[in-house]
Amino acid sequence: MLAALALPAAAKGWPTPAAGDSASGDPELVLTFDDGPNLKTTPAVLDTLAKHHLHVIFFQVGEMVGGKSKRVAEIEARIVREGHIIGNHTMTHKDLCKKKIDDDRAAREIDESRETIVAVAGVQPRWFRVPYGVRCERVEKLLTDRGLVHFHWDLDPQEWKHNDAPKAVKYVESELGRMSDRNVLLMHDIKTATVKALPEILDWIDAENIKRVAAHKRPIRIIQGYELAAERLPKGLVDWLADAAPDLHALATQTASTLP
Repeated sequence: MLAALALPAAAKGWPTPAAGDSASGDPELVLTFDDGPNLKTTPAVLDTLAKHHLHVIFFQVGEMVGGKSKRVAEIEARIVREGHIIGNHTMTHKDLCKKKIDDDRAAREIDESRETIVAVAGVQPRWFRVPYGVRCERVEKLLTDRGLVHFHWDLDPQEWKHNDAPKAVKYVESELGRMSDRNVLLMHDIKTATVKALPEILDWIDAENIKRVAAHKRPIRIIQGYELAAERLPKGLVDWLADAAPDLHALATQTASTLP
């Protein structure tokens, strides 16, 4: 049993930019999606990502992954097959810093979700995102004990709250229009607003980049999930993975099981 802490310390906030500085000098965007999978909306998000040849990071809730439906397993297989990275977002999306959740329960939230993702998706989630972005001594200890680092975000259109696609699109386009470094975008593949907003956002980026190139300005670069993972791996291991998985989809799958 974990040693009890008197009380979880107040949240201090996570460092930003969430995924470090731009590696290219261009404004860079990392796409992440929380809370899935959902039988209806997640496939629609995957369709849009496939159309734009993008590979992203899904932070998944264990109880959503562990549904009895065969279709859930099919969605997980598709996520892995299409080269996306799966991260851990706890078992039941609880606030791990709440006083009413004891240390053992908080630990189970992380561990049971990991076990469920491994069982259903067949990959070991190496990246972790805490629900609500909370931070406290309990969370820091649990992550340290497991060799995990919280994967935070920079941009939150809050479509999870208002479920308003035009409002989400307006927010994201405004933020991307003035972005100069690297930003992690948080969206939710369980929301219909995300399904509707994502194609508009990606089409806007394509159109915006055409304008920027014509004006000799830096384009917005979308960082693939496996590219971000490769930045965090030793160079020799990246070279080995590239040899073991010569195509991009296979590389993403290999990387997902070796992330630091």
